[in-house]
Amino acid sequence: MASAGLAFRPYTVQELDPEILRHNLCDQLEDSAVRVVCTYTVSKRDNQKLQLQSLQRKVEVYEALLGEILAQATINERISVNNIIKKHFTASPEIFSDILASESLTKHYVQVPNSKISLGQMYQSMSDNAKLKRPITKDPPVRVNSIKFWTSIVENDTASHLLSFYFTWENPTWNLIDLDMFLQDLETHYPGRYCSRLLVHILLFFGCSFSYRLNRITDRREEKGLGQKLYDQIQLLWENDKGTPDLPTIQSGILLGLLSCTFGVDRLGTQFIMNGAKFYLQSGYDTVEHYNEHSEEENQLSSAELSQEMVSWAVFDIQALASQVYRKVSHWPVPPPQRCSAQQAARLDEDIEWKPYPFDLPVSRPHYYTTLRYRSALAAIVNEVAAFSLRVTETMTKDDQEYCYILYKRMVTWKASLPPAVLPESNTTPHILCLHFYYQATLISLSTLFTTKASPITDTGEHNKIDFDHVKFEAMETIGSLILIFKHRHGWKSIPIVMLHYFCLAGVHATSQLDGHNPKWALVLESCVVGLWHMSLGWGRLCKAFLRTIELVLKSNDPDPSLVPIKVTSIFKHLNSDMWSATDVASLSADYVVQRVSSKANVPTAGSVSHQTLEDLIRAMENL
Repeated sequence: MASAGLAFRPYTVQELDPEILRHNLCDQLEDSAVRVVCTYTVSKRDNQKLQLQSLQRKVEVYEALLGEILAQATINERISVNNIIKKHFTASPEIFSDILASESLTKHYVQVPNSKISLGQMYQSMSDNAKLKRPITKDPPVRVNSIKFWTSIVENDTASHLLSFYFTWENPTWNLIDLDMFLQDLETHYPGRYCSRLLVHILLFFGCSFSYRLNRITDRREEKGLGQKLYDQIQLLWENDKGTPDLPTIQSGILLGLLSCTFGVDRLGTQFIMNGAKFYLQSGYDTVEHYNEHSEEENQLSSAELSQEMVSWAVFDIQALASQVYRKVSHWPVPPPQRCSAQQAARLDEDIEWKPYPFDLPVSRPHYYTTLRYRSALAAIVNEVAAFSLRVTETMTKDDQEYCYILYKRMVTWKASLPPAVLPESNTTPHILCLHFYYQATLISLSTLFTTKASPITDTGEHNKIDFDHVKFEAMETIGSLILIFKHRHGWKSIPIVMLHYFCLAGVHATSQLDGHNPKWALVLESCVVGLWHMSLGWGRLCKAFLRTIELVLKSNDPDPSLVPIKVTSIFKHLNSDMWSATDVASLSADYVVQRVSSKANVPTAGSVSHQTLEDLIRAMENL
């Protein structure tokens, strides 16, 4: 990041609607010598033209006034603004008459036009459709009252609605943004510490990708229109802020990285993520000494320390996942310290509830802080697995294979240590399910590494009893089951962004497992394809690329057509006719690794596993 100051773009002044002025063309036509009264009637078009000219004249005078105020204030900060206004008023008194007659702007603030994207709009949809019986919440869980300080694109109701979507469905996966700290600075207009204009616009954009019309969830036109306005502003703000490595800018860069990955340009996206993680590390945000505020209670972290630990682990976690999925080098030699005790985590979790916004039911206990402790421990192993896979480029040595077994044992031990509160059997909140997707996907990554790189003749003693082919197959089975649980509990209206990865992983595997005697994988295939299609309504090209990948792999496996769900066939047909083109193929810049099991046997054999980048796979199979 180049060093550059933070210069905020000035806000647009909302002008009051001007009073329509009466124009008398007869003033110019009246013959003063003859004293004949003119009876000329102005046409509607002429009247509109004159009104426009009058308005343009007002704007020119106002701009001249503001320009002189700004210019003189720059030269002499003590210049009398009243003197400047008096000079302009003397020159054009009629222009300023309606300003002088109006109320104070603070009493007559003009709100941004009401958006159709709000909780109120959802209530309207519910009242218009008698079939919608599921109760929606009365108030958004995230309520803001000062959004006009940060953006002129949305008003408070829309901002509250979109931020509620983000903090309900996306943020709990990693907890990259501390909600309490963020809201505190947003409402008190405190930029640079936990909040910034850039970060606000990005979170609102993410919210647009989760939002929908209650009576027609596939209609995202309003969200797309608003999202485009937000994205245009994000691009401008990023150019301005990227040289300021404060916390909101680093968080914004990582979120932009995730967003770029959904656009199918993960080489750029992972650069954002890995650089953001590196700058976070270099800035010392992960160190214990970074904050001076400490809890007075022994062995208890203060709110600032908790926030620091939560965000540090989120940054580390996201870069570990990017390192694993996209094969990128991690800049973190060791994970951040974990200082929040199990006792404090349990106490913090006691009064927290999770509801599937915008709905009121079902109510769950999310156990955010307890989950954070276990997810952090898993992320540390994931980071090691990712680094190990990058290091092993040829056939594994005996030491490599021993280390592979050690990593596997650590993962199994981690799974065995989980309390009931974070197990999917008793807790199906999205971030808990994502935690278990993460675990199973890492088992698959480690197993794939072993089955493709291990030497079959190396004697590793007792470790030979571990069948990594079977480990991978069982992990795939579990991921398939988790997909079905997610669909049953939450549907596909709002889906965490990381689910893109798991849909592709399970969907590709499902194409080789279709069986007329076991409907599970047909249901998994349908769930993944429908889930990706719903995500494509709010996210970028990667959703369509994953759909195309699953379709191409399905064709290569050539299953009995009767085994392929009707919805899958229908979506693929729609994809080929309207959604996927040569431009999409040419625009891909994706290092995402697609893993396949080509065998239809219950347990795949060694060597049957193949993996290549998404870009290479699609282009190779498109050419066929």
